[in-house]
Amino acid sequence: MPALRPSSLFFVSSLAVFTLCASFVGGCSLFGGDDNSGGSPPSPTGGGGDGGAGNGGANAGGAMVSSSSGGMPVQCDDHIKNVDETNCSLIQQDCKNPAEKCVPIGTVTTCEYEDGIKGFGAPCAGTDSEECAAGLTCVFFTCSPYCCPSETQAFCGNAKCNVEINVGGGGVVFACNLSKTCALFGSDCPENQQCRLGDPDQELALCAPSSDAPSPEGGMCKFLNDCGANQVCIGGACRYSCLLTGWQNKAPGEGGCPAMQTCTPASPNSTLYGNCGP
Repeated sequence: MPALRPSSLFFVSSLAVFTLCASFVGGCSLFGGDDNSGGSPPSPTGGGGDGGAGNGGANAGGAMVSSSSGGMPVQCDDHIKNVDETNCSLIQQDCKNPAEKCVPIGTVTTCEYEDGIKGFGAPCAGTDSEECAAGLTCVFFTCSPYCCPSETQAFCGNAKCNVEINVGGGGVVFACNLSKTCALFGSDCPENQQCRLGDPDQELALCAPSSDAPSPEGGMCKFLNDCGANQVCIGGACRYSCLLTGWQNKAPGEGGCPAMQTCTPASPNSTLYGNCGP
């Protein structure tokens, strides 16, 4: 499975690894909308699929990426790191054959025939772009656009551009995070997904699959989903999230902390949730 992370993100597939931010600094927060979903699509920019938006954009020269929610062209080049787009652009989807779409293969892009037609936010079963229309890839079982973190709304609507797809060799591609929000310490995530505090500043949690080899509490981690349900990656170690009020009377994973640990605010703005630690 690819490794995904929100810019400390999460998993890996045969082609890529998706990851989520383990800690959200400089705008690397996870969610947008308040409708218990990852957010609504941006204004349509043209392109294929089954009515989805955010998968293309007019070519204005340079690193063209999409159009803004107001329909104006948006230009950015931070949708990739250490990836060579000489063959085609993930954002522009400029393959000469309309039956092909531009996809990352290792640290380069290439035009491949793929008959996926699913649009923005459509469910998908895989961990790559096969089911999704051009400009979209399957992230956390949802067809999500490639995106520039500097122009999040143009691609992701009210969701966030904070999923890093690790394509190997130091190459990274960014995609929108359309994951379902969840109630921390609850059980409202889809099957085989777990709830974790993804945006401490907004005190929002998200559902996401675990990595292939999750660490136990106190174990080493790099990405948010390296850890178990109701845990976060803090200082390279998995720690339980906790309730700032009443944590002393609750069990770990239910708002409390393990023995000899205390609950401290998850961020300077946190009023509800904290992180357990020695």
